[in-house]
Amino acid sequence: MTLDLYPKVATMREAVLIIFLILFMGCSGDACKESVAPKKITLEVDRLEQKIFAAKSSREVVDLLGTYPEFSNHFLHADQYPSDSILANQIFGLIQNEAIDTLYRESLEAFSGMDDLVLELEESVGRLTFYYPQTQVPKVQTVVTGLYNDLFVSNELIIIGMDFFIGQGASYKPQQIPNYILKRYDIKHLPANIMQFISSQYIRTSSEETMLAAMIDYGKSYYLLSKILPRTPGNILIGYTQEEWNNAFDNDEVIWANFVENKLLFETNHRIKQKFLGERPSVYEIGNKCPGRIGRWVGWQIVNAYAEKTGVCVAELMDEAEANKIFKLSKYKPSGS
Repeated sequence: MTLDLYPKVATMREAVLIIFLILFMGCSGDACKESVAPKKITLEVDRLEQKIFAAKSSREVVDLLGTYPEFSNHFLHADQYPSDSILANQIFGLIQNEAIDTLYRESLEAFSGMDDLVLELEESVGRLTFYYPQTQVPKVQTVVTGLYNDLFVSNELIIIGMDFFIGQGASYKPQQIPNYILKRYDIKHLPANIMQFISSQYIRTSSEETMLAAMIDYGKSYYLLSKILPRTPGNILIGYTQEEWNNAFDNDEVIWANFVENKLLFETNHRIKQKFLGERPSVYEIGNKCPGRIGRWVGWQIVNAYAEKTGVCVAELMDEAEANKIFKLSKYKPSGS
């Protein structure tokens, strides 16, 4: 929804002048700084895994579930059980299992740098708060549930299933996640994964159904991430290995030519769009070494070019829903062109 910023009877010259003044005023001052110091915030962290594994009876687990109802309902889906005692009995039985003990020990080891993770989240939320003062400061809860659930993120609460993010050296790995996605399940990818959920609410998406519109919506998401996680490498933000990241840049001319020559930018067929935007090991239609989700990467490059060409503010860019405008003004060309 857009606001009617000037009367419909205004002349074209008056309208242009008003728009210019709005943009000028909107892009002046601290609110438009590209590099900002994070606002100082403190995240409240509850290490629920320690409390659960310290339980001496299922009764203690019942009490714990009652103390943390958001965790019980959102992460363990307690409302699907006839009573809390049934869920508590399952959890208490689970923590007696040797395999779970291994997961617990490896989770604690993987998250030995928890303080660094929390600091990075605090700084990224602090930067997001600079751009969007209404951003809430969420609480953080960590837990080990025997690979039941990986991550829950809302404005108020972040729940991390630590056993999902042990990394490639884990003794037990989730079976339902393909390997090419599982490689992103480690602690170094967590801040980007979490902040992408939180920051997505501030991105005004296009109403168009084209490939280009979706590409640019994703591109805006990664652009915002790069501003609130400025020290995180680009390949981590998008979830590529360093090799995939390098391949994308090394072959950007071939990638772009494929989109242009096959008239993909204005494609609306969902199945075709998913080939270039969805999760896949690689986009075979372009090449075996072309990483999956390559359309998102191209969209990010277009948005970067648009921001560089126009000097647009972060918040203003996020509010721009006209994909065609962003594309045209970006004058995007691959690096080798």
